[in-house]
This record gives sequence, C-alpha cells and structure tokens, in this order.
Amino acid sequence: MSNKIEPKVVKSWLSDGKEIAFIDIRELGQHTAGHPFFSISIPFSVFEFSLETLVPNKKTRLILMDNDNEISNFVCKKAVSIGYLNVFVIEGGIKQWTKEGFNLFDGINVPSKTFGELIEKKCHTPSITAKDLHEKQSNNENCVVIDGRPFDEYKKMSIPNSICCPNAELALRVPSYINDKNTIIIINCAGRTRSIIGAQTLIEFGLNNTIKALENGTQGWFLSNLNLDHNKNEMIDAFQTDQQIKELKEKALYLINKNNIKVIDVVETQKLIDNTNITTYLFDVTDNLDKKNVNTIPNVPGGQLVQATDKYIGVWNSNVILIDDGDLIRAGTTAMWLKKMNFKVFIFKNGILETSKLKLQHHHNHQEEDLEILNIDNLISLKNVTLFDIRLSQDYLKTRLKKSIWLNRSEIFKHSMHKNDKIIIITDDLKKTFLIAKDIQDQNKNCRIMVYKWSKDDLVKHPDFFDQTIKKLIKKKHIDFNFHTYKRHEGSKAHAEQYLKWETDLVDKLDKQELSFFNIF
Repeated sequence: MSNKIEPKVVKSWLSDGKEIAFIDIRELGQHTAGHPFFSISIPFSVFEFSLETLVPNKKTRLILMDNDNEISNFVCKKAVSIGYLNVFVIEGGIKQWTKEGFNLFDGINVPSKTFGELIEKKCHTPSITAKDLHEKQSNNENCVVIDGRPFDEYKKMSIPNSICCPNAELALRVPSYINDKNTIIIINCAGRTRSIIGAQTLIEFGLNNTIKALENGTQGWFLSNLNLDHNKNEMIDAFQTDQQIKELKEKALYLINKNNIKVIDVVETQKLIDNTNITTYLFDVTDNLDKKNVNTIPNVPGGQLVQATDKYIGVWNSNVILIDDGDLIRAGTTAMWLKKMNFKVFIFKNGILETSKLKLQHHHNHQEEDLEILNIDNLISLKNVTLFDIRLSQDYLKTRLKKSIWLNRSEIFKHSMHKNDKIIIITDDLKKTFLIAKDIQDQNKNCRIMVYKWSKDDLVKHPDFFDQTIKKLIKKKHIDFNFHTYKRHEGSKAHAEQYLKWETDLVDKLDKQELSFFNIF
C-alpha cells in the first residue's frame, strides 16, 4: 500500500516550494536523539489525533519516517484509512537517511532554535553576560530585566528583580511600562533564542532604549554561580490609552508593510480556509489566558509559536493567519518572524471576536471505539488479567499498579496479544487509549479490553495495590522521554553547558539547503 521514496527525493522536495509534511513517527525520545532538520515529531502513540491537527489538509504530501521501516508501513495504512491521499514512506528510514550522508539534529524545536541563532548573527543583536548584568543590578544602575517566556516558566525560575512579559506582548506593553529612554532593557529566557528574538523584536519595533539579550538566559545566570528566584508573580500589565494604542498600531503597520505582510479581512480569510488545495492555519497569538476560546481557534502566544513552530505547524510552505485583539501589534511582530522562517503569513484585520463570523473546517473523522471503563474495585476483583500502563514512562516509573507493564503503542507488536484473554489498559489519556485498544483488538479479536482511568484518589484509598518505588529511566527502553539535556533546570551544570553549546552549534551543522530555506539573508 505504501509508496516508497528515497531520502534524496525527499531532500529535493523540501526545496521545491510546495507544501510538504515530513513526519517522524518515532517516539519523542527517539526523535530528540537525532532527526532530519525539517522533520516534525508526531509519535505513533498519538498519531491519528495529532496528524489531523498538524496536517489538516488530506491532500498534503505526507512523508513518514521511522528507524528502518519497522512500523512506517503499518502507520502509512493508518494515514490512508483516515483519508490522506499522498502518503510516502522513506525507504530504509532514518538509517538510510544517514547512510546517504544527510545530517541528523538532536534536541527539540530545532528549526526555531536555529532561526534564533541565525537572527543574532544577521542582526548583531546586542547581548549582556550574567556577570555584567549582576554588576549593574548591584550598582543600582538604570536597567530592567524582562523575562520573555510564558508566565508558568517565569514562575518556576527567574532572574532576580525581573518581571514577566511574554515575547509577543513586548511591543504592546513595554513602551507604556518604561517611560525613561535611558533605561537599559534586558530580555531574558531560559537559554538563548527567546532572549534574542525578544530583544530584536523591540529593536525592530523602534524602541529608543538600549536593548540587550541576556546571554544564555537563566542557565547562564546559574552557570555564573548566581542565585535564581522561584515562585515570583510579577508581570507587566501596563495600561495603554487609546492614543497610545493608536501610535503603537501605526508602528506595527509600518513593520507589517516593511516586511510585505498582507492584512486580510473576514472575506479574504474565508477564501483561504475554503481552498482545499492548500493548508491554512489560524492562531490567536495573544497571551490572555482568561479569554474564552472563540470558534475553536487555538490560542498559541506568539512568542511560543516562533519558539516551537514545529509543535503547532506540521506543513512547510503552508499559510498561517495570525489573530490578536485587532491592535495588529502581537500578530504583526509574530508575523514578521514567521515570514522570515519562510511561512506564507497573513494577519487577520479584525480582533479575535470577529472570527465568530468564519466557518471553520473540522477534520477529525476517525472512529472512537466504546471502552469498558473499570473503577478500582472492579479492577481489584478481576483475576488472570494483563495490566498494560500506557501513561508517560516518567509517570509510570514514579507510581504504578502492582504487576502492571509499561507499554508504548509502537511496541505492541513485541507483545503476543494472542496469549491474553483479558487486558486492562491503565491510562490518563483516553485518546491514546482508543488508538492502542484498536490495535490490540486487531491482533486478538477475542480479547476483552478494559480501561482503568488513573486516579490519585485511588492511590490514597488503596495504597497496597500500588507500587510507589521510584524506578530509573532507561534510555533504550523509555523511548517517549526526552533525555536531551533534561537535567539542565534541575541543578546539572554539565547539562546546562551541553544545552547552550548545542544551541550555538546548530548553525554550523546546517547544509546549504537548510541554511538557504530561511528568508533572512
């Protein structure tokens, strides 16, 4: 059923300007250990549900890749069964990719991280070291540190005396928050690239202050033997007058026009949505967490959309429509960066509330099987059953039901399901459960599959049925866990140093095709 394709053909397709989705179907830990630059992670464990979100147009060229075709042909059939029309499997998988001399990149969000490093090189974004910033703070110099990460990341750890303002909100909130043009503005993140993009955003927006990125972010601070703050709640929520909003919008429009980005109304937006020959994504890029979701349009703060583009956009050369509250500032600054990442970007002229006038397409059409749900008492009473725990391995290793076996969907073929008359799936995600239950049932039609939904309350009521001995992660076994420098925020200086070196080395690993893809030079 699958159409085999050679790696060199995929490489040529990645440069032809047409839409393409290059999907790594291995689990996240395998993906972050090494993957092609343009590949997007959609693990088989969540494949059908995630695919229809990340690759909404069923006509898109869909390239599937695993290690060496061990499950890609099976996954190809899954994609075809839910309506995808142009599905290809890389012959020989990632092993053949490397055999032909093509690079692999470890880590996650590689295109976005690489883009940030390229922007620093191209724009010569000013920076400041942790030690120099600490000295300025100690001398009470006129400087302010703004953390461009989402609030939850800021709360976990932050630079002392810093205040949170997510990157896409900077151009809107900072001008009215800082009235003194002599104040030095320093943007930080946890590492490098969001600091760079945040600082360069304010520079491009025309703020007259001296603006710098904190070199290496909170990790650089930690590596300089300086203490971080925790559980801070400071966030810029500066009020803008109508006149200030008007002036900021004029600046945004100048930036939008300078970058040749089109602002479109409801009618033009609907035309793009209705065009079944192209892929069009819509994102609300504001950071207003209290706002109700409008018309099911995903809310992805602009800073995160630039930082982790491959998490939200699965199709290269696709259309992306950005929406804010009608000020065009958040959408405008985000669009500027996405265009330089070579997406076809548009800005919705009206605010998010006006999207209620749009008729959106909903693509999820696969069947969800009825599941037999058990409570803890039912489970305890059953005999001669096999317990498979399909939660994330890191959760399983902390606490699990006694005699349960951790199982990832991509490895069910290694278990002989024909030996099991009764299987209980332990889960905290019913979508994942629907998928794996169907695969097990396909192997053994006579098997009775039951589901136990993980409950912390049951752990308290029936502690004797749970094993709370913490077990170690094993790299080869727990394939869903991202081992890439995972202790860098847990006190490991070695991992922090390794991560920062990984970021700065990304550009040097690019081949000519990967480097020229970005609309920067």
